[in-house]
Amino acid sequence: MKREWLIRLRKSKQFTQEKVALDAYIDRAFYSQIETGKRNPSFDIAHNIAKVLNFDPMIFFQDTLNIDQESPSYRHIPEYFRSMNRGDILYLFSNFDKYLEHVVTFLTTGVQKGSYCIVIEQNRNYIQIQQRLENFLTKSEIKEHIYFIDQEIILQNEPKDIVGIFHKFQDMFKEENPVRIWMIEEQYTENDWIQELGSYLNLEENHNLKVTYRNILFLRAYDASLITAGLHIKKMQCYSYLMTDFEIVDSPFYRSCNKSFVFPSLFIQEK
Repeated sequence: MKREWLIRLRKSKQFTQEKVALDAYIDRAFYSQIETGKRNPSFDIAHNIAKVLNFDPMIFFQDTLNIDQESPSYRHIPEYFRSMNRGDILYLFSNFDKYLEHVVTFLTTGVQKGSYCIVIEQNRNYIQIQQRLENFLTKSEIKEHIYFIDQEIILQNEPKDIVGIFHKFQDMFKEENPVRIWMIEEQYTENDWIQELGSYLNLEENHNLKVTYRNILFLRAYDASLITAGLHIKKMQCYSYLMTDFEIVDSPFYRSCNKSFVFPSLFIQEK
C-alpha cells in the first residue's frame, strides 16, 4: 500500500526523494519503493529516514500488518505497547530483526510512560538492543529506567532461588509504578521459575511491604521454530495475548479461570 503520509511529509518539507535517500544513506530507488509500499524498511533504515523527516520511525511498522484492523481481537503492536500497563503476552517470533524491533518498541514506549523495564536476555542480544535504544532514548533514561538481567543467571539458579534475584527490584514493584518485563527463553519447562516469581509479585502483603503487585506488563518470547504445535496450543492456554512478528491477538485458547497471578504457568493451569 502506498505510503501517502510519507509522501506528504516529504513534500511539506520540500525535499526530493533523492535528498531523503542521500541523507538516510540509502539508494534513491529503494526509497522510492518504500514510498510506494513495495518495500519495507529495516529498523535502522526506518530510523534514518525518520531522522531526516523528523517523525516517529515506529509509524513504518504500524502499516505493515496484513490483518483486518476492524477485528475486535486485533492489537496494533506499537499502539498496544503505548496504551497498556499490564497484561501477559506470549511472543513467538520467526524473524530476529523483527524481534529486535519489538523489544526496542516495548522498552521505549515503556520509558515514555514512566515504566521501569527489566530485560532478561542473552548478553550478546542485549548489546544490540542497547545500541538501538540509544537512537531513541538518552543514556540517562536508559540507566534510570531499564535494567538488564543476564539470561545465564536465571538458567544457573533453581526456580526457588529466582525470587532472591528480583528482590532487589522490590521498590519498583509498587502499585503506582508500572513495570515491564521482557524475557526470552530457549527452552520450555513446566514447573519453572515463572511460578515462583509470579507468586512473589502478586502477594497482597509481601515481607510486610503491604503493597499489591499488579501493574506489570509481561512478555515471554520464544523462537517459533523451537516450539511444537502441541506446546504452542498449551502456551496459548496460559497467556491472554498471542504475539507474532506482525500482530497481537487475543489468545483463542486462553483459560481465565483459576489464574492466580500475572505470570501463568502450565504447571498451575493443568493441575
